[in-house]
Amino acid sequence: MPDYSELPDIIGKMKRAAIDCFMADQGFHPNWGNDQIYAKWGFMLNFYNRPNAAGEGGGDGNGVNHSVAPAFDEIRAAIDSRVSKWLDLPDGGDACDAPASATSAAAAILGTSGAGASVQNTGAIGTANDSVHEMMANKIEGSFKPAFIDKYYIQFKSVTHGLGDACVILQLNYSAQAAMWPAAQQDVVSICDSARAAWDQKAGNAAAANGTLVLTVVGAVAGVVSAVVTAGTGTVAAAAVLAGIAGAVSSGVQGIARDVVISGNTYLDILESLDEALTKLDEALEAQENKLNDAMTEAASIIRSDNATYNLDAFALGPYPVGDGTMSMDRSNATVVSNSMGRIDTELASAAATLGSAPGANPTPRNAGVGRSSNGTHYAASDLYALTARCLALTVAEYARGHQLFDATVEDYFSSDAAASQEVSRLLAEEILSANLGV
Repeated sequence: MPDYSELPDIIGKMKRAAIDCFMADQGFHPNWGNDQIYAKWGFMLNFYNRPNAAGEGGGDGNGVNHSVAPAFDEIRAAIDSRVSKWLDLPDGGDACDAPASATSAAAAILGTSGAGASVQNTGAIGTANDSVHEMMANKIEGSFKPAFIDKYYIQFKSVTHGLGDACVILQLNYSAQAAMWPAAQQDVVSICDSARAAWDQKAGNAAAANGTLVLTVVGAVAGVVSAVVTAGTGTVAAAAVLAGIAGAVSSGVQGIARDVVISGNTYLDILESLDEALTKLDEALEAQENKLNDAMTEAASIIRSDNATYNLDAFALGPYPVGDGTMSMDRSNATVVSNSMGRIDTELASAAATLGSAPGANPTPRNAGVGRSSNGTHYAASDLYALTARCLALTVAEYARGHQLFDATVEDYFSSDAAASQEVSRLLAEEILSANLGV
């Protein structure tokens, strides 16, 4: 099968094959002694000139009372109108691979495994968070405990899982786009070359060709989406809301039709078949991109409507009394908590740096009329990416503030820092509760 880089040459061959078929419909065939002309009865007194191998020219002749060049031009224009938008398709490549890798790696750090993460999930955040909870639940007493555990263990765990799932949904998009366009390129080549072969066969220039094709783009995207969703422990954070969205994408893309047929008995029949095949390819691309776009749009809407589940800074710390006489702790246990929170600080900062920001330009530009739109899923992906990065950045800062608050609470208890009480009050007053994300 020819490569996508050969598509311009294939289009030229399509034009000549289509014109050959058109002329055969009229009873004219390439002459047996000179295949650069069409002759009706096998001799050359009356003939039309045949287009060259690139489908150019032809239509005038000798001993004929009119030129068929206008008809040839119409055929070439008909083919161009169907195939021109399929030129210059994106190839995925680094433009999609880089954000797919970044979102996958960030998800892994946050504890939600995407497929092929460059940073494998070590469980560092979860392990450190469980250590914090164990010490706070079993080794430390004080009326501040319920509020601390509620925000910096229970809610924090929900936030990291939620942000990890958002990263996986972004990875779904970029990984699917990376798989989609090389496969789409090959499908275009297969469809066009099959139409060329069908015209050649009907013109008597070639043996009959198989007219049924399986769109590889459907299997390619379904495969990569399924691999991302089922990576790691089986499914992305099964209890999280966004995991269901990711699963729906996987189910949706696997249900898209995949067969096209190139066939016909005349030039016009095969042209119509070509038109239908390319339309089905475009519909498959559009359906796949719509599934991805809808998932990202829905995810962004959920994050905005329930921001405290995805942004620790939007979750209010409950009553946090200190110095009420109920507090009891051992310095070594408090150090375990502080060290564990420090590890979490480091991992969160690494996740934020790894995620970075969305591609500045559409990574899969294409001509209008191909797929969902010329911008594809870029706007929805950019919105969810910016929202996820913003929530992660706020969570990084808020968890660091919680770490400082705990340390100040400990120092106030042990009376080792005269300013610790004021520091606790200052940190409590600095709770921002950022609901307006600015993205």
